Amino acid sequence: MKRGFWWVLAGIVVVIALAIALIAIFGGGSGPRGYVAGHYHRASSLDIRGDSDNKAYTSPKPVPVVAREITSRWRPQSQQTDASGVYLRYSDDAVIIQPRAAGSVIHVMDVDRAYRHYHSHVSHGWGGLGTRGETFRGGGPGTGK
Repeated sequence: MKRGFWWVLAGIVVVIALAIALIAIFGGGSGPRGYVAGHYHRASSLDIRGDSDNKAYTSPKPVPVVAREITSRWRPQSQQTDASGVYLRYSDDAVIIQPRAAGSVIHVMDVDRAYRHYHSHVSHGWGGLGTRGETFRGGGPGTGK
């Protein structure tokens, strides 16, 4: 075989290795769901039962630190905080960070499911009668439309 063939093959291997490294570095996905999956420990035993979309993760860090890590990388559309945790709303997903004996538990789920499950914590900040509070522009007839 010609020497040029081996150079081409080596180049292909390097490109594949770089692609794998970039995926590993940036969490294997885009958005807050991918970020959480790539930076925290998966804890399927903590998933909310009956909700196949919910994925639970853990961190040894306290809730405010985890929330700051996530929001510094992915800015939420809305953020609610109370004694039970931090509730981050994104366009399609919600990230809920709550205290756990050894750090934090992080739940990632569809924003509609999160609204229904955590309604008592987020209803005043995530919008009115639905989860898409960002589409509400208020006012009466003809104002702000």
